[in-house]
Amino acid sequence: MNDARTRRTGPPDWRGIVYPLLISAAALGVLVAVLGLGIGAPDPAAGETAREGAPPAVAHAGEVTLRLLAAIAAVAGVAAGGGLLARRLGQPPVIGEIATGLLLGPSFLTGLWPGATALFYPASAEPVLGLLAQAGLVLFMFAVGSEFDASQLRRSGRVVGAVSQGSMIVPFVLGVVSSGLVYREFAADGIGFVPFAIFLGTAMSITAFPVLARIVQESGLARHPLGTMAMTCAAACDVIAWCALATAMAVAGAGSVWGAGGTVLLAAGFAVAVLVLGRPLVRAADRWADRREVPSAARLLALLLLAFSLARATDLMGVHSIFGAFLAGLLVPHRSGSALTAVQLRLDSLNRRLLLPLFFVSVGMTVDLTRVTAHGALLVAGAVAVVTAVAGKLLGTGLTARSCGLSWRMSLGLGVLLNARGVTEVVVLRAGLDAGLINQNAFTVLVVMALLTTVMTGPALSLLKLSRRPPAAPVAPLRLAGSPQREPLERTSA
Repeated sequence: MNDARTRRTGPPDWRGIVYPLLISAAALGVLVAVLGLGIGAPDPAAGETAREGAPPAVAHAGEVTLRLLAAIAAVAGVAAGGGLLARRLGQPPVIGEIATGLLLGPSFLTGLWPGATALFYPASAEPVLGLLAQAGLVLFMFAVGSEFDASQLRRSGRVVGAVSQGSMIVPFVLGVVSSGLVYREFAADGIGFVPFAIFLGTAMSITAFPVLARIVQESGLARHPLGTMAMTCAAACDVIAWCALATAMAVAGAGSVWGAGGTVLLAAGFAVAVLVLGRPLVRAADRWADRREVPSAARLLALLLLAFSLARATDLMGVHSIFGAFLAGLLVPHRSGSALTAVQLRLDSLNRRLLLPLFFVSVGMTVDLTRVTAHGALLVAGAVAVVTAVAGKLLGTGLTARSCGLSWRMSLGLGVLLNARGVTEVVVLRAGLDAGLINQNAFTVLVVMALLTTVMTGPALSLLKLSRRPPAAPVAPLRLAGSPQREPLERTSA
C-alpha cells in the first residue's frame, strides 16, 4: 500500500477543487463585465428608429464579435469548471457540463433570477451560439466515426456477438412495450405511435461508446478482458442503434412504416456508395497530399468540407445530419503518425474543449425539472423510463453473458458498463426532439435518465469489486477470433 502511494503521480489533490473554482470565477468575471458594459442589451434607440420607418442601425463588427466572444467565454468557462468537478468526483466530464446547464437553466438559476439566461445566452448571440453548438455536434460524430474500429466487430467471438445482441434486443423490446404507458406524456403532438415506439426502444438500448471508453480507462479495465468485451459490444450496439434511429426518423417523416421504405433504402444506398467509393478516394487524396506536402490548413478545410457536406446530404434525405457526419468519419483513415490524423486530432481536441461543451450546456439549459416535479404523471412516466432502461440493459446483458459461461459477477459488471448512456444518449435524444418524435417533457426526463445511468456506473463497479487501478504490467486482452492467447475471463465451473 505504501509503495502504491509513493508511485502515485499527477497534480496534488487541492488542484481538483481550486482549478474549477478559478475557472468559474473567471467566467463570472466575464459575466460581470458583460453586465457592466451592457453587452447584449437591446439598444433603446432601436425601437424609436424602427417606429420612425428608418432603416435599422447595423451593429459594428467589433461589438458583435465582443458579444459573441463574451458569451462563448462565459458558457465554456462554467462548462470547463463543471467538467473538472465531475472528473474530480470520478465521473465523465460530460456529466458536469450537462449539470452546469441544468444549474444555469430554468431548473435553478433562471427560476430564481429570470434575467440570468440573458447573461449566458444573450439574444444577440443566441443564433450564432446555437450554430456553433450544432457544429460541435457534427464534429463530434465525425470523430466518433473516425475512431470506430470495424475490425473489432469482424474479429468478435461467439460471446461478444451474443452479448451485443442481448444488450440491444432486450432493452429495445422493453422500451417498445413500455412506450404504450408513456405515449400520452412523452410523444410530440401529431406523432404516430409506431415511430415513437421505435425511438423509445432505441433510446432504451443506447450505450455511450465515447463515455464508456473513459469509464473503462479510469476504472483500470482498459487491459482487462471485461473492458475489452464491453468496448467491442458497445461498438456493435452503436451500429444497430444508429440504424434503428434512422428508421424511426424515416417513419416519422413519411408518416408510416411503408412510406419510410424509400427513405431507408435511399439512406442505406447512400451509405454503401459512400463507403465503397469514398474510402479509396479519401485514401488516394491523403497519399497525394503527403507527396505534395499539402499544408495543415488545407487538410483541415478538406476535413470540414467532407464532414459538413455529408451531414447536409443525410439531412436532405430526411434522416439527421449526425448520420452523414458519422459516415464522413468512417472514410478518414486513422493512421498513427500521419499528417491527416494529426490535423484530425487537433480538430477533435479543439471541438471537445470549446464547441461540444456549448452543445451540452445548451442541452442542460433547455431542461426544466420544475415542470416534471410538479406533474405527477410525468414523474411516473420518468420512473418507468429509468426502470426500463436499467432493467433492460442489466437483464439483456447479464443473462446473455451468464448463458455464455461467464460468472454472475462478471455478467453483471458487463451489464453495468453497457448501461452507461452519457453523450450518445443525449445526442440521440436531441435528434428525436428536433425531429418531432418526443416532446420537451420527454426530453427532460430522458436526459435525466441518461445522467443517472452514467453516474451509477462507477459506484456499481466498485460495489461489484470490479474497479481496479491500471496494472503495472500489460495484461493480455480477451482473445477474439484469430487471437493466439487469452486471459481467462472469470467463469463458473459449469
